[in-house]
Amino acid sequence: MRKIITILTLLFTSVTYAESETGLEDALNSHFNMDVVNYEYAFVDLNGDGVKDAYIYLNDRNWCGSGGCTSFVFVGTKEGFKFQSKVMITQKPVLVSPIKNKGWSNLVVSTGGVGQVVLNFDGFEYPLNPSMQPKASEKEIISSRVILK
Repeated sequence: MRKIITILTLLFTSVTYAESETGLEDALNSHFNMDVVNYEYAFVDLNGDGVKDAYIYLNDRNWCGSGGCTSFVFVGTKEGFKFQSKVMITQKPVLVSPIKNKGWSNLVVSTGGVGQVVLNFDGFEYPLNPSMQPKASEKEIISSRVILK
């Protein structure tokens, strides 16, 4: 009986780790060694560990060009957020696919001149250049969830 109660407690205990704007700002300022002013973000569990990660879209003129803006993924941990991946020339909308690669959800982003493409996690990071990635299928787009409009 005691084991069942312990298991139920573990299953239904809600733990909030790093999901806070303050924790994200601290991680960004630390990573860039300066204040990051213009950005949009979404908290979403990309790696299925139950802790929300952060997708950051830098919409600052210093981080954007004709093909799009630079985005970052910071993994959420119990201690806060830590840098995971950088993706150049992205445009909104940003979608999270139910399809996973190496345990991480695929991302669907738009990129200048190409359209919507799929970013597959390679075990370490998402691809730096989305314009070199496969176009997203209509099925993947429809089944994906928009996290940034």
